[in-house]
Amino acid sequence: MSPSEHVNGEQVQAGQKTSPPNGQKPAASSAMRAVEQIGYHEATRFGGHHLAENVSRVVDQNPGLGRSILEAFGVNLANTVFSYREWALMTIGVLTAMGDTGDQLNVYVRGAIQHGATREEIQDVFKHANSFSGAPRSVNAVRATWSLISSLLPENPLGYKEHIVRLGDHDTLVRDSSGPGVPIILIHALSMDSRMWREVFLPMAATGSRIIAYDLRGHGYARGAPLTESLEHLCKDLELLLDNMGIEAADIYGASYGGAVAQYFALDYPHRTRSLAVLATAGKAPEVLGTRATRAEQDGMDSLVAESVIRWFLPETIAEDTWCVRYARGCVRRARVEEWAAAWRAMATLDCLDRLKELRIPVLVLSGRQDLSSTTPMMKAIAEACKNTDARFEEVDPGTHMMVMEQPKPVADKLIAFREAVDRK
Repeated sequence: MSPSEHVNGEQVQAGQKTSPPNGQKPAASSAMRAVEQIGYHEATRFGGHHLAENVSRVVDQNPGLGRSILEAFGVNLANTVFSYREWALMTIGVLTAMGDTGDQLNVYVRGAIQHGATREEIQDVFKHANSFSGAPRSVNAVRATWSLISSLLPENPLGYKEHIVRLGDHDTLVRDSSGPGVPIILIHALSMDSRMWREVFLPMAATGSRIIAYDLRGHGYARGAPLTESLEHLCKDLELLLDNMGIEAADIYGASYGGAVAQYFALDYPHRTRSLAVLATAGKAPEVLGTRATRAEQDGMDSLVAESVIRWFLPETIAEDTWCVRYARGCVRRARVEEWAAAWRAMATLDCLDRLKELRIPVLVLSGRQDLSSTTPMMKAIAEACKNTDARFEEVDPGTHMMVMEQPKPVADKLIAFREAVDRK
């Protein structure tokens, strides 16, 4: 935890006394047992003074039960290998399975959110509990916590929908804000899925534009689809997506692998591309990309996790183990070798710099100053190759390969400004 942080709306300083509130004592004795002191400390750090006060009231009303609760905080929580976030999520799962625990669920949902849990993580806990304890208890848990979650975490835009769309030989998940006008299609990076865009999706949708993010073949909901054959194969999938959603043309924005797909789509389907934005990508693949396929085949996915995360994020973000790092790490670790290898072999064929002069649409090339994968010179080469159109090069600083997740605000701001400029033309 940081030296000073807010816990449930209260500021708790590192080292601040976190014994019973208002001088209350858990028992008649003036000397608290050490484990009870630790219990109050852990309760306060986890859930704020409100939780500690609730525990103190239980101690007054039922000393034996109160001491038992304090010991649970002072021993089990204090000595667990789980972080506060992990501990809260685990407890939410247990309480959901027990049923009829709405008040307690809200305590741990609040604590989980305070310590970095996302809406998706909490929803996943309810979903997993459903597999073991049945739908009624999971549904009741969702109902009991919905108001609190909605008050603490940003809501999806009004009209937001998730569709399952058939793309020829496979289904994919589509996240759609349902706004008016020419849609913006967001294409994610290799090994990620459409969730990658979540921190950019919301502010962009808030402008009123229709934002659509989908899972590429071999990723997310579309894992298990026939393997990716080429970048052109992925472009055909995107054409089918537009066809099946009744979209004539769109603004195509892609990051990394998605940026490669976006460039090829804009070149091969110019009548369906109003504008193009590429982030953290390249116009010609470095030779190293093909080796990522063979290394996974030879050594397995675990061998690629650490170096991928180090290449994608700032050291301090990795140290904080924020949502984006946990998500990216999990995506790589859980990837199926054959899907990872097929995607990297497709990416390794990227070579469109000489064709970019064909573009006649507005182009934004957005680079991250600290991107170790798609360096500034690589990104500038894309902008310079767009010789016959209005192409702007912009930089996010600090900005990494996964700036869509790690630096979402400046990324969203620049994409929104680009969209507004295109709308004015």
